[in-house]
Amino acid sequence: MPIEKFTISRDDGAYECFPHLCRTSSGRILIAYRESNGHVASEFCRLIVRHSDDAGRTWSDRQVLADERREGGVMRTWNCPKIQQLADGRVLLLCDTYAYPPGEWGVENDARILLFFSADGGATFSDAVPTAVGGICPDQVLEMPDGRWLLATNRRDSDTDRLYQSLNVSRDGGSTWDDPADLAPGCDLDLDEASMLHLPDGEIISYERTDSGHPLQKLISRDGGASWEGPFATLNPAAIGMPIAGLTAHGLILITGRYGLPCQWRVDMSPQTWASRIAKRGIVIPKTSSSESNRRFIARVQRNTRMIETDTELVIGMGGTSIHTFAFLEPVESALCPDRSGQQGLLLPLDVDTSAYADSGYTGWVETDPGRFLVANYINDDAPLAQIRGYRFGLEDF
Repeated sequence: MPIEKFTISRDDGAYECFPHLCRTSSGRILIAYRESNGHVASEFCRLIVRHSDDAGRTWSDRQVLADERREGGVMRTWNCPKIQQLADGRVLLLCDTYAYPPGEWGVENDARILLFFSADGGATFSDAVPTAVGGICPDQVLEMPDGRWLLATNRRDSDTDRLYQSLNVSRDGGSTWDDPADLAPGCDLDLDEASMLHLPDGEIISYERTDSGHPLQKLISRDGGASWEGPFATLNPAAIGMPIAGLTAHGLILITGRYGLPCQWRVDMSPQTWASRIAKRGIVIPKTSSSESNRRFIARVQRNTRMIETDTELVIGMGGTSIHTFAFLEPVESALCPDRSGQQGLLLPLDVDTSAYADSGYTGWVETDPGRFLVANYINDDAPLAQIRGYRFGLEDF
């Protein structure tokens, strides 16, 4: 039957983005997302939690965990939250945070992961708990049977400039962390956002974003994360954006994510339309003389007519291609197969953002009943700024 689409949140004065979902043992669904002035939060930034007790049909008022404004030229930015229920029943929300300026551009390693805990099912949260974990766009914590926490974050190799997934391990519930390790040392691909999944027989799959036209990549560990094979190409084309992977009640792997062609072309390429895209100030990259990493990044940006540059910033127009949001389904044996010829999968289109300012495809999902799914996604579409949209579908829709 048709996929059900509906609005979870729309505030035309805020850019609502990067949603993530979890379903607690009570059946309550929690959503975490960010409010800001654009895809890059350059003026204000809020970290939001809401809940639903009716499978996502209605949602509570906003609970604001952080509210930041750019004052005195500097702002703390909250980026990509993840929310989950831990094995001990507590709810954990984690998020990467960094100062703007310089922001994330070229200085990913300076970001830090902060933790919020809730002992009442997400009704209230602790103050933010700092960690030593660096990087941006974190995965949620993967709890292992031996008590370890595995956490993947996105970092940049200062020598090669390659983006890579850093594996961070805690043996005491997030209080302290081992030194980070590169999941795929020597890889020549940028693997810049990950979703890790612990499979029934003990293997770990890490699905990895790429932005170079390659399909979604994966790494496989058969020893609890000590070593990794890959990366291997998958059948899933939705690789431009963070994948969100999980096991379904039927023992299948569901991954939601974003796909867009690796180009900047629309039917309307007029200077007027590009000027309107730039005026949105969706991506603003400050120039920070005190940061060598920021200066290197600014120097690498290829200048074109789709941006404007001043002495203090680069402003890049968004919406240069349409953005598609997909769900992908595969059996476990396919996930463990390194060769694409032995893999299997099904692809379900959920939405497409064709607006002049298209930005979409960071998602979260939960299984509300066996074989029934709720996805949250952010999308511009018919709104002046990004909104949070929901989707309901079932296994029969694949």
